[in-house]
Amino acid sequence: MPSSNPLSRPALPARTAGVPDTLAAAWAGRADLAPWLHSLKVFGAAMLALYVALALGLPRPYWAMATVYLVSSPLAGATYAKGTYRVLGTLLGAVCAVALVPLLVDEPVLLMAATACWTGTLLYLSLLEPAPRNYICLLAAYTLPIVALPTVTHPAGVFDVALARIEEIVIGIVCASVVSAVVFPVRTTPALAARASAWLAHASRWISDMVATGASAGQRHDSFSLLAADILAMETQLAQLTYESDGAQTLRRARALHQRMTALLPLVLALTDAANALRRHPAGMPDMVALRMQATLAWIAGDAGASRPPRSWYPSGTAPATPADWHARLAAAACTYLDDLADLWQDCRLLEASQRQDGREPAALRYRVEPAGQARHHDHAQLLFRGATAGSATFVAGLLWMASGWIDGAGPVGLAALASCFVATTAEPRLMAGRVVAWSIACALLSWYYQFVVLQLAHDFGSLAALLFGPYLVIGAMTTQPRNALFGVLLAVTAASFPGPQHLTAASLAGIFNSSLASLAALVFAALWAVLMQPFGQQLVAYRLARANWDEIALAAHPRAAVNSARLRGRMLDRLLRQWPPLTRRNNASGRQAGNAVADFLVESAALALRRACASLPTPRRRTVERALAGIARHYRECAHAGHACAPAPALAARIDAAFAALATTANGGPRAALAALATIRLALYPQTEANQHARY
Repeated sequence: MPSSNPLSRPALPARTAGVPDTLAAAWAGRADLAPWLHSLKVFGAAMLALYVALALGLPRPYWAMATVYLVSSPLAGATYAKGTYRVLGTLLGAVCAVALVPLLVDEPVLLMAATACWTGTLLYLSLLEPAPRNYICLLAAYTLPIVALPTVTHPAGVFDVALARIEEIVIGIVCASVVSAVVFPVRTTPALAARASAWLAHASRWISDMVATGASAGQRHDSFSLLAADILAMETQLAQLTYESDGAQTLRRARALHQRMTALLPLVLALTDAANALRRHPAGMPDMVALRMQATLAWIAGDAGASRPPRSWYPSGTAPATPADWHARLAAAACTYLDDLADLWQDCRLLEASQRQDGREPAALRYRVEPAGQARHHDHAQLLFRGATAGSATFVAGLLWMASGWIDGAGPVGLAALASCFVATTAEPRLMAGRVVAWSIACALLSWYYQFVVLQLAHDFGSLAALLFGPYLVIGAMTTQPRNALFGVLLAVTAASFPGPQHLTAASLAGIFNSSLASLAALVFAALWAVLMQPFGQQLVAYRLARANWDEIALAAHPRAAVNSARLRGRMLDRLLRQWPPLTRRNNASGRQAGNAVADFLVESAALALRRACASLPTPRRRTVERALAGIARHYRECAHAGHACAPAPALAARIDAAFAALATTANGGPRAALAALATIRLALYPQTEANQHARY
């Protein structure tokens, strides 16, 4: 935020910065140089791990090098978290391999079935857990086949293989963690503060695009995508912050800001609906509402000289007393949401300034939010199907290996299990599978080039490191980009499979080529199997998300149901963020799906707000509101039972109007939040009642 911000407080005196801190700050201030600094650090850690593994004579020293790229992150806290859980996952998988191989070594088909069941089950469990805890199950899922299968011909050596695997992994993790902590460490706290500042800028742009006139649907979609990415990234950083010793106050303030970030979404969407309905109404938007909206948007945008607008001149006592006065109801709801938006935005500014100033507690916060824990939507049927896909890929690859009689085919089977797990963890496995095939071919070509051309020039470790420097500098920078991170790691792991002791001597080139070709075939097989086993696309995912929305709205709106409103809102938001990326501007059907998803989100948020606002009302008025809520719950149960969105009955509109009349026709008026929530529900369910429907999002 600009230093002229009246809400900002004087910064705390900074401690004297040392040379490493000064250099790190200089690099961090250059967004274009930060990925290259991270790549240099990771390459240094990888070479250190490779040198140690070679010095200890480990059988697969490249696993130590590859592990560095698997666990490294630009933030120190993320590296610690990944490393800790990967060690635990590797231990779990290796221990189970040691126990399983001696028991089933004489029954190869049964051994493969047990391995496939383990891979699928542990993958399913990892999909239930948020990162970084899911690394325990994810690593265990593919560590067992990698350790167990190569030892089936000599089961007595399974313990040695498991021990070597653990040693290689631990060496890579220790080297990555030490380098991340010592060389230009990037702490999570300042990164979180930078993320919060960027979020305020993106949120300001989105609010302006949504509420003001003139923004296209594409601009609204793009600004929301930036905002959603910030929310998800900040949630990940909150999990990483617990692994750094920055104190509980920093984490508490960051969580308070994240809660208000998520609360902003339904509030702005409801305000947008009300503003658009007023503009479509024959009477138009009242001048006082338009002026207040303009002043609020200017203050949020940080215009010079703009200050927070005063509270609404639409007090609760002047709320429209006649439910048929739809225009007045919309104006009152818009003013209520503008007041709430001003309170919420002021809280966000205070919390963001507190993050930047490193330790100052913000003043009293105005907007009340319920504390929410980890609340995610889990489609267990789809997650089980993903686990079964990875497990069946492992099993079929193992059967092909046994049928071929190839002694050295265990490695590609383990690689197929690893690739299947990674493909299954992505949001769109079918789309990712095609990219995996293309990148696998690129990995094989790069590996062959270095094995057959470049590495012939490597006579010692120094020359080997020099030859690896160029390509791995680019690969390390790729891992900092969310879009290319998975493929950067894939390149690093695949291309790192050559620097073992046997490759520094006169190894068999034919054997190396065959092994690389088998690894390529394993990656391609895993990708094609994912496509074969998942013929359905994003439309089915969107349909199941909509079904889940209807079920939860029916629960949230039921007046007698005991619900955890914070968790319900969290799951609803999670589904909205999942639905938004695929619901792009590709066609009209996608636009309608996006509009339906937003309408469902608004109805659930408004129903929860209505239940909370009316909890203290006198019994007669509360019962009128409860009848309206019961009608909403019945409507969404009918949608879930029918399997498609149904038109709401006219009787439900009458119940909503009756609830509004019961709340508005009193001496002091009803709760403003309850009246605004009723208007939002009415508008979301009956967008064509008062005016022609226009594209909303």
